[in-house]
Amino acid sequence: MRFTQDDVVLRVQLNLEQASTADAALHTWLPLVAELRPLAMEFEAAHPDGLRRGFLADLLVVSPLADAPETAGTPADQLRASIGPLAERLGLDPAAFEIDENGAGGMVSARSGSEDKGGTPYGAHLLLARIGADPLNPEGEEADYQETGENLI
Repeated sequence: MRFTQDDVVLRVQLNLEQASTADAALHTWLPLVAELRPLAMEFEAAHPDGLRRGFLADLLVVSPLADAPETAGTPADQLRASIGPLAERLGLDPAAFEIDENGAGGMVSARSGSEDKGGTPYGAHLLLARIGADPLNPEGEEADYQETGENLI
């Protein structure tokens, strides 16, 4: 997929550990999916021998790049302004959003501050963002993450 420099491309990774059926997990996630209208969604049961339990989802979401506050207009500031509302909606701490070295991408995880809030709605555990590119595939090539050993969730 091709994105523009006016797009913030997000990967929202969710894990409902307590969901016992796919139906229950989908029922919980449906309001969020309807609200975010992702371009793509991967959904699977966690592997029984893996680190996670229950059901996993990875949402690919594109939103417009927000204007930065008047006092700071760098791409990193625009990225922070763009992800803040979604991070809060997911129960993640936007202040814990870590910008990468080039300032065009970053991430916030549930480990970076939300445990003290008692967990996150929808089981959000990771939010990745990049300006103009998929955070998991910034070069834009077609990739089969399963074959390359990378795990989307």
